[in-house]
Amino acid sequence: MYKAMFVDDEYMILEGLKMILPWRELGFDVVYTAKNASEALAYLADHAVDLLITDIQMPEMNGIDMIERAQRQGSHFFSIILSGYQEFNYVKQGMALGVRNYLVKPVNKQELQKSVEAIAEELAEQQQLAAEKELYQESSLLLWLNDELNESEYQHLLALQKSDVQPPYTVLQFVGDPHALTAINNLCQKQGQPFILPGKIGEGQLTVIAVGERQRIIDLLNQVIETNTPASWQVIVSETAAAWEDVYHAYEKIKQVQGLQSFYPDLFMDEPIIPVSILEKNEDQPLLAFNKALTIGDLKTVQAELDDIFGTLTQAQADPEHVRYTAFLLFNDMYRQLTALSDENHEVILHKIKEAPSLADLRELFDDILRLVKSQPSQKRYSEIVQKTILLIEEGFTHDLTVKAAAEDLHVSVVYLGQLFKKETEMSFNQYVNRVRIKQAQKLLLQTNQTVSEVGDAIGYNNTNYFSKMFKKLTGITPKEFRDKYSQQYESLD
Repeated sequence: MYKAMFVDDEYMILEGLKMILPWRELGFDVVYTAKNASEALAYLADHAVDLLITDIQMPEMNGIDMIERAQRQGSHFFSIILSGYQEFNYVKQGMALGVRNYLVKPVNKQELQKSVEAIAEELAEQQQLAAEKELYQESSLLLWLNDELNESEYQHLLALQKSDVQPPYTVLQFVGDPHALTAINNLCQKQGQPFILPGKIGEGQLTVIAVGERQRIIDLLNQVIETNTPASWQVIVSETAAAWEDVYHAYEKIKQVQGLQSFYPDLFMDEPIIPVSILEKNEDQPLLAFNKALTIGDLKTVQAELDDIFGTLTQAQADPEHVRYTAFLLFNDMYRQLTALSDENHEVILHKIKEAPSLADLRELFDDILRLVKSQPSQKRYSEIVQKTILLIEEGFTHDLTVKAAAEDLHVSVVYLGQLFKKETEMSFNQYVNRVRIKQAQKLLLQTNQTVSEVGDAIGYNNTNYFSKMFKKLTGITPKEFRDKYSQQYESLD
């Protein structure tokens, strides 16, 4: 039901308005009546209404001024003005404020009902548009978090916002009591945060792509905690993304923390705010270099990175839990990139990491993992729809592939496919496409005499600079450096 409010300094007029129309049949609840503008404004300060019907001549403040002040205070409603006489100046002012009708007392019932029915129809249209906008925004935010949003889609998302939005962005992942998360959601909206995903509040989850630097966001969260102790929620706070394209990197770190929490259920249990910097216990550990070594796919390169990491741990005399934590991150990266590892392998190896008695045993375990990867073929560990998506990528990576096109090909929702693909592969669709392309580029660089530009063209990158940039982003070296280093000595992990 829509909410209606009446304002008139004559009691009988207010009572008459309640009786003149079958308000509930028209879709309205009469939620409040006020005998002057001050009462009305006090109510509107804390309550929302959809329709306001007001007399124009009242003590202290007339109806036009009251509507104008309410709008300045942030209220949004349709309005109808009543008057004992008609003056063009009032009509003109009312039109400027969006007043829908100006009715002369005594009110004509049919004319009033016609106006109310038109307003109800427009309210229904607005609700439909708002629901469609909310669905579009939610879909776009999910694509954004999973690196599936392109530049034009991002610009369209910005155009839908009520205010100018600019980076930087900080991703917040809340978990906790749904009632507490609803309060957090309302607070974010009140502060003008435009990018909120409230769809899973009922399941105890709330995701926000907050506009602003991480430290400012953390300061605000601490203020909330101070006034709401104890907090019945927990939040993981990402690094600040300076550009919109980097938001998914920030979200990836949140996923890593969540994975760590799943691995160690008691970890961070009493911490209401968890910055993803918790992953950086030892900044000297080249975990990013290990990721790039896996992408290069050369056995000796991967072993050398493992030696560096475990050597650093040994020199630092890291505590056992931290060593296991590092091993978990390393193995998680291997499992994500090396499809020769099965689900069964995953469970067995995680157990071995948890139970490993020494750092040396853990280092030896990783050699065992590499031997296992070399000895068994790629596993079909994904659902049928994800396997079909991977096949589409492997067969069409030279073209301009998008998750939307794949979803249309497979007759499924783009959001559903993007979420399912990310959940199962731990990579976004775009990330997977780029990795397939770079793997193919490596083969061409090692097995042919094609120039770097020709290789880029062959795998779907029409811009040589972009190809080289993407190659270095994933491997840590340029295509030329890769060819120079590995053309004579390359032992693939595949």
